[in-house]
Amino acid sequence: MKVETKIRDFSLRLIYIIVWFVILWAVVFLIGLVFQWSGLTDQLAAAFYGSGFCAILLLVALAILNITANLNLVSKAQLAKATAGPVAETPSGYFTRTIVFAAILIGIVVLSIWFAERRLYQSKAADTMRKMESIAETKLAKETIRLIRDDAKITELDKARDALSANIQSKTSLSIIFPEKVNGVVIYRELNYWWGSNDNDIKISEAGLPKFVPNSAERKKFERLIAGEITEFTIPHDSNIRAFLMAQTPDGKMILLVDTSRRSEYSRSSF
Repeated sequence: MKVETKIRDFSLRLIYIIVWFVILWAVVFLIGLVFQWSGLTDQLAAAFYGSGFCAILLLVALAILNITANLNLVSKAQLAKATAGPVAETPSGYFTRTIVFAAILIGIVVLSIWFAERRLYQSKAADTMRKMESIAETKLAKETIRLIRDDAKITELDKARDALSANIQSKTSLSIIFPEKVNGVVIYRELNYWWGSNDNDIKISEAGLPKFVPNSAERKKFERLIAGEITEFTIPHDSNIRAFLMAQTPDGKMILLVDTSRRSEYSRSSF
């Protein structure tokens, strides 16, 4: 019964530790509500709430383990009393082997999820890039580049962006990035999908479109893209995929940027 005793004592110690963790977690949670903490970032906020949820799950699992160990001890003690003889002991190293086996199972699950995530990302990225390539050489794309070259009305460019976006699946968002020379320096402007203006007669150069600034993960590849070293790339960004594609004609060039979800769009209704 030594193994059962070790399991009981070990699980009981962990229950003490996790109970105090949950108490402190609840105190921090209450203080956060009172002082309206922001959570710093979405990732940290998710980690904080997730840690509390995981602690509750661990408490339940450890409580079941502790009860099981105690029942096993009681059962063996009654069996020894009824038979008036020694009870067969659990093999040495059983507890350690059980933990190792559980760790291996967890590792298999984590690796399986990682592999599935990677395959899904590659599939989504390839599908998104294929759709972008299908519109990059169209007459509409060439007309959009001419609008940029001729400094046409911003509403015309926005309509062209909407038309290009309509050729891509509905759960994606298309932006147009194009070069503009300001005081002899080339900068890149972005016409995104939430842009709006009450003045429909202004030109593209007068619309005050925001300057496109790549994030840290995509900066190096974006610099290679505008330098002509590559023509396309994708970057994972939080729960999205950001796909960039250079479209170029004799009239000029533009970069198509698509934001799309990394999650699978599978649903039973799709059948």
